[in-house]
Amino acid sequence: MPSGVASGLALYLLTIFGEVMLGASVRWLLVYLGAVIAGTIVPLGGRAEDLAWVAALAPIAWSLAGLALPGRGRVWGRRLGARRPTSEEAAALDDALAMLRGIDPDLPGAATYLVLDDPLPGAALRGRTLILSRGLLDHTESLPAVLAHELGHADSFDGRLTEALERLALWGDPLAPVRREAGGTGEVYGDPRGGLLWGLLRWTLRLAGGSFAQQLLTPLWAAHWRAREYAADDYAASLGQAEDLAGHLADQEQPFDAPQPGLFFNPAEHPPVALRIERLLGSFDREGSK
Repeated sequence: MPSGVASGLALYLLTIFGEVMLGASVRWLLVYLGAVIAGTIVPLGGRAEDLAWVAALAPIAWSLAGLALPGRGRVWGRRLGARRPTSEEAAALDDALAMLRGIDPDLPGAATYLVLDDPLPGAALRGRTLILSRGLLDHTESLPAVLAHELGHADSFDGRLTEALERLALWGDPLAPVRREAGGTGEVYGDPRGGLLWGLLRWTLRLAGGSFAQQLLTPLWAAHWRAREYAADDYAASLGQAEDLAGHLADQEQPFDAPQPGLFFNPAEHPPVALRIERLLGSFDREGSK
């Protein structure tokens, strides 16, 4: 069984329960009222209840489908602006995968590899799709180590869980205040609209957006994803990439690492880079002493 299944599935089911109680219920009410009002003007040819149930439950069904059988990430890639690898990039990727397969012939892989034209080294896995930045492919010395870390996620429940959670989120906070700077003063102003009715409408749309239950569970989800980052680092270390991954983190990520404040819980989904490096170098030392 892939690692992280028990904790991830328990949190996901708790999130689904919260989504049924909050997001789906609010969507049902909004669509039902809208269909009733619209039906009094133009006959819709269907019952308002049926439309409301579809709107309420379709995102949940879509999320469950992503958990059971994630797609190949075409929509996600297009939304980010990712593209297929060039022949040179594909060759660099194949070389890195071949090197890792020399250590583990049963190396997991992604169904789709895409490239994002970002000069900073980075990678992300969702479902069965791995997106690599052009900056990472240009740093071929770091590619096997970062790839080993991401394949650690692919070898677990992480990709499916990420896909399922992303499918739950329809929108965030569309009526959030628009912050802007006053000309020349540097002061920041919020949206002047307010009042009870506006606030009620804003919170109704937030609840209907499908991500509010996950936000309520942020402390638990953040702790889960931090543990999964450590697990992916451990997988990379098992492929002999501990020192190289630690070097990549020290050079490319630690300079941009920010403090993680939180009095009662830490909302960050990644551990501090310094602690990841310490753990990786400890793994390297243990491997070297054998």
